[in-house]
Amino acid sequence: MKRYCDACRHYCDEAAMFCPICGQYTVATEVERIAPEGDVIYPFAHYQMSYKDTFLYVMGKKFMDTDGRASRREFFQFLLLWHIAIVGLLAVFYGLTAIFHTGPYLIGLAGLIVAILSLVSLMSLAALSVRRLHDTGKSSATLLLFLIPFVGPLILLGLLCLKGQPQDNQYGSALQHIIIDKRLASIMKVSPTSSALTTRVLVGLLVIVICVFGASLRAMGPANEVFPDGWFTNSIVGAGSAEAARASVQNYFDAVNNKDYDKAFTYIISQASTNPVEKQKWLESMKQAPKVDVVSLGITRVSRTGDLKRIVFDANLQTTKVGAGVVESTPMKRYISVIEENGAWHIEGFYKTMPDDDK
Repeated sequence: MKRYCDACRHYCDEAAMFCPICGQYTVATEVERIAPEGDVIYPFAHYQMSYKDTFLYVMGKKFMDTDGRASRREFFQFLLLWHIAIVGLLAVFYGLTAIFHTGPYLIGLAGLIVAILSLVSLMSLAALSVRRLHDTGKSSATLLLFLIPFVGPLILLGLLCLKGQPQDNQYGSALQHIIIDKRLASIMKVSPTSSALTTRVLVGLLVIVICVFGASLRAMGPANEVFPDGWFTNSIVGAGSAEAARASVQNYFDAVNNKDYDKAFTYIISQASTNPVEKQKWLESMKQAPKVDVVSLGITRVSRTGDLKRIVFDANLQTTKVGAGVVESTPMKRYISVIEENGAWHIEGFYKTMPDDDK
């Protein structure tokens, strides 16, 4: 900070209450230093900085610093870079997961990194938002609008987009929006002001990473499912696994209802099919069982340990029993555990309650 003499237009040290040249009273002004070339260097907030310098300024010098004012340019430059970094990181990890079928590991790592970056950067973003509100003449308490459900964040965003006050206010001097040319950039040891082309390129980059992220989510999810369990399930047990497991369960019940027990038994885990005693017990029980129709199969648990993949379905079934000229239909709920063996899905067991993973 410097002090300025209106009489002789001379900048003095911050401690000089009177001008050492003409003796007139000096006033405090937001000037950081006078360059050897004679240029007056103001605080960074008065300049139209490059994207790189904006990011370093907000995350470095102004980290959690709410004093002063911030222009709309500074706010939106940082906000754009923040979105590119977060969405870009997610796009890379989700894209690798969709291509190489690495399971939930990369997604978990991405979530951890994004959580850490968000916690750190959101503190700087909150401080920047307060300085942006100061530029419009509003106090930091306005930031509490964010806590109002639904409309609060929209109102706050609208206030952050307002043009700054052209005059000095209680939070600092009016911002001058000085363009940094190459000569001034060499004096200040920063980059020149970013051009409009740079902004368009970065916006285009953000659109690209959003599209990659969306395509990765879509690639991990079945074409006929829009719920999160679709891509989440595929990220753990592989694309197409949920459909294959459902088909095995459905084919099993179709074979049993058609009394094609040998075919039905092919959908039971191979360990049981190698045991003749277990197979005979199963055949006897199936011959006495009523007809069972599958109403719905909802995924309630997916797990993967090494090469072992398991899906547990929450099955809503309809049993039909014919007797004495009366058809009796009864709804039934079971948990059906299905395991992948040699590339095919086989039924591990039927349970009245949710089975443990070690079953």
